Amino acid sequence: MTIPVYVVTGFLDAGKTTFLNSLLNRRDWREVRILVIQFETGEEEFQSRHHNCSSISFPKKTLEQQPKQIVEEICSCIQSREPDEIWIEWNGVVPFSQLQSLLLHSSLRRLCKIQKVVHMADAAHIENLLGRTGGALPEQIANCDFIVLRNARSTATHHRIRRLMRGINPSVDIYEIKAYNDLYKQLFGRKEHPVNIFFLIVILIVALHFVAKPILELFQIPVNTIINVFLGIILQAVPFLLIGVLLSSAIQVFIPQDAIERRFPKSIGAGMLVAILSGFCLPVCDCASIPIFRSLVKKGIPLSVAVTFMTATPVINPVVILSTYYAFSGNMTIVVGRVCFGIIAAVTIGSILAIWPPKGYVLSGGALDRLMCSCGCYEDTESITTFPGKVGLFFRHSQAEFFSVGKYLVIGTFISSLFQTMGTKIFTAPQSGTGLAISLLMMMVMAFVLSLCSSSDAVIARSFANQFPMGAIMGFLVFGPMMDIKNVMMLSAGFSKRFIGRLLLIAFIVCFTVVFLLSGLGGI
Repeated sequence: MTIPVYVVTGFLDAGKTTFLNSLLNRRDWREVRILVIQFETGEEEFQSRHHNCSSISFPKKTLEQQPKQIVEEICSCIQSREPDEIWIEWNGVVPFSQLQSLLLHSSLRRLCKIQKVVHMADAAHIENLLGRTGGALPEQIANCDFIVLRNARSTATHHRIRRLMRGINPSVDIYEIKAYNDLYKQLFGRKEHPVNIFFLIVILIVALHFVAKPILELFQIPVNTIINVFLGIILQAVPFLLIGVLLSSAIQVFIPQDAIERRFPKSIGAGMLVAILSGFCLPVCDCASIPIFRSLVKKGIPLSVAVTFMTATPVINPVVILSTYYAFSGNMTIVVGRVCFGIIAAVTIGSILAIWPPKGYVLSGGALDRLMCSCGCYEDTESITTFPGKVGLFFRHSQAEFFSVGKYLVIGTFISSLFQTMGTKIFTAPQSGTGLAISLLMMMVMAFVLSLCSSSDAVIARSFANQFPMGAIMGFLVFGPMMDIKNVMMLSAGFSKRFIGRLLLIAFIVCFTVVFLLSGLGGI
């Protein structure tokens, strides 16, 4: 049976030793044999009131230069003292991944396993420390189970720090330190398994469906149609999202940042050309291009080039070209027009962002988000050189990225299914007799709210060909894959709202202008 390990992390002087002294000296723990391992020593010393705790400490120099010696000493202590629990006070300036590497050593892996990670944070200083002290601190936050806040002197400060922490670790529980008894219950209280929670939510949704369906149908709301449309979009989108997530993770984990920066074209023009050629080669839709877009930005690719890739790929990739060809019965004018308009619009959008780049950070985590991934992986993990280690990191990153983006895909898909079922008449009713400009605006707005997958939107566009001029249909085919509700929701998983709003506005104006001015060419 493995010994449970509880880890306390936090920057220097965050109160880790004070926390251990208060928690481990509880009267009801007098009979529990505890081994305390300290990788940091501060002004306060750990003292066992009931003499049931033994402790050993290792300086940072030993941790860096003699990790094997540390493993041997810990193994020796475990075998001689036979503790029931192990508590570790981790060094505040050392990445958490180094502790994981120590405990995954073959000698220790058989003896102990991490159960909980507590992060101590001083609310008065944590904002100044993050982003200025390297990757160790945010990595510790990203890997903890819950955070204990100290010195949150006002409600406003408490809420601000909570938002900051949730930006690094969205699922973390955060507590303001008031009573250690309550904290003890949170540490050792039983929590439901995530699988049980998932099935419980599914059962509640099904029950809600059967209860609410008769009531909604009284108001003539087609519940079954909404569900069918929702499932149809999800089943189309998820495979492409998975492809995008896997490609994104491969870029993030297997390709070093310096390799991309060294080999990628230095000029914006050449970079855009590479982005366009990549769009032709990748059989992915808009759902897949967004995770790849985020990875490219985080790897240092110029924003204008990455945006060109994101906006061009879902319009010009081979799957979209084939679907457009078959939907319009082999009309090459429509196929070539969609590809050409898509390239012109994407390059124009990228050029605008190159000339007038957004101010500040475009990633939602600001400076921190360039340092970390959604899975808690940091630039320091490039020290992982073994292939099995890289593969494990790849799957970890893929899982975190999929669920991070996937929840926004579900929300956006549900909203678009409502519009597809109940809102289409809003756009199609007044179209007769309108000019190209009004028809184009209507079709672009419809493309945004319907949020169709770019691999199948040509079929829907073809159904409107008798109601709208072909120029308006082209606006539907060009703008929809670049920007729609589900894409905006997916972008919000990694980018700032200000940047998303600006990108949406630029894309809408550029697509409208390009299609309106060029739709008369080639008989479109």
